Amino acid sequence: MTDRTLAGLVSEEAAAAYDRLHDAVHLPVGVGPDKFDLAEEPARELLDAGVITFAGHGDGRLVRAVHPSIALRRLLDRQHRHLAALQTDLAGTWQRFAALVSPVSGLTDGDLQASDVRAVRDRAEMARLAAGLYRSPRRLLRATFTARSGDEPTTEGLLLPPPDSIAAGVEFRMLYDAPHASDTWGSYSIEQSVRAGEQARVRQTVPLKMMHVDDTVALVTIDHTGAQGALHIESPALLKLLAEWFDAMWTAPDTTPIGGKVPDELTPARHKVLTLLASGLTDESIANHTGTAVRTVRRHVSALLEILNVDSRFAAGVAAVRRGWL
Repeated sequence: MTDRTLAGLVSEEAAAAYDRLHDAVHLPVGVGPDKFDLAEEPARELLDAGVITFAGHGDGRLVRAVHPSIALRRLLDRQHRHLAALQTDLAGTWQRFAALVSPVSGLTDGDLQASDVRAVRDRAEMARLAAGLYRSPRRLLRATFTARSGDEPTTEGLLLPPPDSIAAGVEFRMLYDAPHASDTWGSYSIEQSVRAGEQARVRQTVPLKMMHVDDTVALVTIDHTGAQGALHIESPALLKLLAEWFDAMWTAPDTTPIGGKVPDELTPARHKVLTLLASGLTDESIANHTGTAVRTVRRHVSALLEILNVDSRFAAGVAAVRRGWL
């Protein structure tokens, strides 16, 4: 763990340069052990981030670090802008996919089959295909799941990674939306799947359900719940586009891992609350997910803000990532 002020928000070298400059109060511009070289990459990174200022002119020009609170606020604002841009990119990628394959674009079943894309209308067939694809990967499953609808599911319908696949090193990557993660059944199924070896992450929103197996075949719902059917895809171009879309969401800053090692500084209960908080869930949803009272969740949130020395839920997520807790 690092104690650098800007750790996780800039490169390690830039964070070290900021702390050096802050500790020195100011340094003259130039090359040397007691100077600040603006030609070096860490200095340029800090300058671009707007967390250093200048005083004086000519040979007497000095460099100062802005106050840490200001620096952190500017970098958090930059994170917000980055997230907004990323959401736009994700939306654009999905729009490209929808324009290519969605039936509402005017493609008929015959057109879709000719392009290695087949429309699946029957819900029972969709369920059979999804279950089969989930259990079939030999290398990597990329999957998304949205909040359920319809009849109450049963434990007999719970999909878990096959033990022999996990033992063989197959990766099961599952992205869930926050409404599903906060649902009683959803939280139970995610917990069981993670225990079985699934890699699970949560996002505030996921637009549809998908099973994408080994870059060879995918099943994608046409709408959010699958009520309008799904597309069975074997087109290499479309599979690549879907993989890029999934990978962008999987690594996005606003996607939160579930499970993992509990930091020594936190109890398991607080670590779970932190994970759900960072996923964007409300206190009420976290309480539902963890089976605790809302007031208990609020006590945990207050304690987390104090431990992380921040004053907002978003800042808590950023600080937790910087510490390696998420």
